[in-house]
Order: sequence, then C-alpha cells, then structure tokens
Amino acid sequence: MKLRRITPKNKKGAIGIIILFVVLLTILVVGFSGVIILSVVDYVSDEVTPIMKEFGVNTGDEYVEKGMNYTFDATDTIIQAFPWLFGFAYFGALIFSIVFVTFYRDNSHPALMGFYFVLMILLVFAAIIMSNMYQDIYDGDDVIAERMQEQSFMSNMVLFSPFYFTLIAVIAGIYLFSRPGRYEGAGI
Repeated sequence: MKLRRITPKNKKGAIGIIILFVVLLTILVVGFSGVIILSVVDYVSDEVTPIMKEFGVNTGDEYVEKGMNYTFDATDTIIQAFPWLFGFAYFGALIFSIVFVTFYRDNSHPALMGFYFVLMILLVFAAIIMSNMYQDIYDGDDVIAERMQEQSFMSNMVLFSPFYFTLIAVIAGIYLFSRPGRYEGAGI
C-alpha cells in the first residue's frame, strides 16, 4: 500500500496567517520604539526651544528674531502634539489589523489552526516582553520616564498591549476559521 502525498492546493490561507502575524508584530515594535523616540524628541524640543528663542542674530532687524520665535513655537507645538497623533495612528493600525482579517477572502484550512495558535502565542509573548520593558522604563525617575508618563494614551496602549493583542488574535481567529465558504487556503 502506497501512501498518498499531501500537497497543498493553494497557499493563500497560510500566507494570510503569516501576513497577519507580521503586521501585528510590526505594529507592536513600531508602537514601542515610537513612544521611546517621541519621548526623546519631546525632551530635546523642551530643552532646545527656549535656547533657540533667545538666540538672536544681532543684525538690527527685528524680523529675524520674530521669525525664529514663530518657527520654534510652531515646531514645538507640533512636537507636543506628536504623542497624541502617534497614539491615534497606533490605535488605527490595531483596528486596521482586524479589518484586514475581515476583508481577507480566502478561508484558512482548519488544519492550520495549530499554526495560527502558535504564532499568536508568540505574538502575545512578544507583547508581554515589550510591555515589561516599557514598564521598567516607565517606572524610572529619569527625564525619559517623565515624558513617557505624560503620554497617557500611548502608555496605556503599550502597557496593556498583551490584552489588546490577545483580543485581536481571538477576533481574527474567529474570522479566519469559522467563516462559511470553501477552503482554498492550503487545502488538502
């Protein structure tokens, strides 16, 4: 008796799971590193703006000094708004990841459920590690920790990211594996 070789017919369902994992992991890493970068930029802006506003060019022309004041005030205002803009972009990226799954047409084969489960466990572990690293920096008493504590929305998004990514993984798993239709992805 010769055993029949199992060959996948279509790899769209399997690639959808991998793309979802990569997208979610990218959102997590960009969110974590973005908060730290924004904290550093916020600190530098708060230190440089007063110095640059006082730094004047003695040309006898008051327009140069006014121009520097307008420029650095506007730049500082934009930099102060970045944490909220980045927080809303992060939240929008998380919502996009759920929408990505709902609009993905090909169902994953039920045999890939274990693969999906392993990838999502890895994602939640990565979120726990990032959250713990963020918590260590957040609880410090240095200048960067103070800036991170000021970013309340984004700090909560990163600190509670294991919960959010677990919720997204459950919702995405329900959409990927329980939709009625034909099994095109990696079908046997």
